[in-house]
Amino acid sequence: MNLSYTDSIAPEDFMRLRNTVGWTPIAMEQIENGLRNSAKVICVKDGDEVVAMARLLWDRGYQAQLCDVMVMPAYQRQGIGRYMVTHLTDWLQSQLKPGWNLKLNLSAAPDKEPFYEKLGFRRRPCENAGSGMDKWMSGQGRE
Repeated sequence: MNLSYTDSIAPEDFMRLRNTVGWTPIAMEQIENGLRNSAKVICVKDGDEVVAMARLLWDRGYQAQLCDVMVMPAYQRQGIGRYMVTHLTDWLQSQLKPGWNLKLNLSAAPDKEPFYEKLGFRRRPCENAGSGMDKWMSGQGRE
């Protein structure tokens, strides 16, 4: 393994990685917009092949979202995911001014909660937060 880390990913590589891990397909224009509007991206390559990536969304205020943490199955359980999440959270921490507080949210893939708990995230619901929720919306059938 010859791993290297960069702060960008080509939309085509993002789409291929997303397909490899079995996630819902996304239109190329959405991928391009999402990557362009990310606060921070980390991409992991083995030689020329993209094998993992993750990104942060941040309103530059008090809310951020860790998303698209993807590692190809053959590269899982080797510390790559942990490195990416730690890299992104450390960067986010470095951006906070004295006295600032920030809530970093994520939506864990099924059965991945223990991975995030080891990195300091809490499951919801908990004593001060209700269930994490989401809603997929489709442009299908619009007039």
